[in-house]
Amino acid sequence: MEKRHSRRIPVRLEAFILTGDKTYMGSIENVSEDGFEYQVQSSIKAPEDFHFDKSVEIYFQIPSGEAVNMSCTVKWLSKRPSVDRPLTIGIKISEPSPKFKSLIQALDIVSVN
Repeated sequence: MEKRHSRRIPVRLEAFILTGDKTYMGSIENVSEDGFEYQVQSSIKAPEDFHFDKSVEIYFQIPSGEAVNMSCTVKWLSKRPSVDRPLTIGIKISEPSPKFKSLIQALDIVSVN
């Protein structure tokens, strides 16, 4: 049985996640109305920076060039990150910004057609 409430749309957007006083570079790999999948490309020195229900901030630019920042929560982590497979994190958006909602609507239209 599917746990997700909304459809995932493939996308690749460079993004930064802030947790505490640390910033991690990575990319958003797919999005939905209430979350996304994020691949961490920075090395992680403190594994506690990403754990279930950890609050983080996400910063990225949408294709129009506008900046988006949102408060989010870590919902899952990939089991075994390695050199070949970076850490992947499932993120739930606490409150989607209007810019993010517009992005989802535009991507949804494109992915259906």
